[in-house]
Amino acid sequence: MKTGTMLLCLLMCALAASNAAADITGRWKVTIALGDQTITGVALLRQTGDEVTGSIGADERNQHPLDGVVKGNLITLTTHPRPGRTVAFDKCYLRVHGETMTGTTERTGSSDKATIELVRVKE
Repeated sequence: MKTGTMLLCLLMCALAASNAAADITGRWKVTIALGDQTITGVALLRQTGDEVTGSIGADERNQHPLDGVVKGNLITLTTHPRPGRTVAFDKCYLRVHGETMTGTTERTGSSDKATIELVRVKE
């Protein structure tokens, strides 16, 4: 009986750990690839609970606001371009793998889906 209870506890702990939200607060190097084009930039993210706020752009001085949601190790980010400016994507869908996030982007009016990778910058 004790062995069964211990196994059940271990299984529940493992499931809880696999469903724990990732902490993505920090500075990230961004690489977006579509066909033979590659765009690089910087994302500055802040996570509070399951909500993300921050910005993304070509460098730290040229940023556009974004917000998003974290569900376990899955993240959805939505950009909000400054008036008169464009962004590389409207939404992206990411999966966290330790200090790296990878996924795809989508842009309104385009069926092209670029790949995106964010790598945490150690400060």
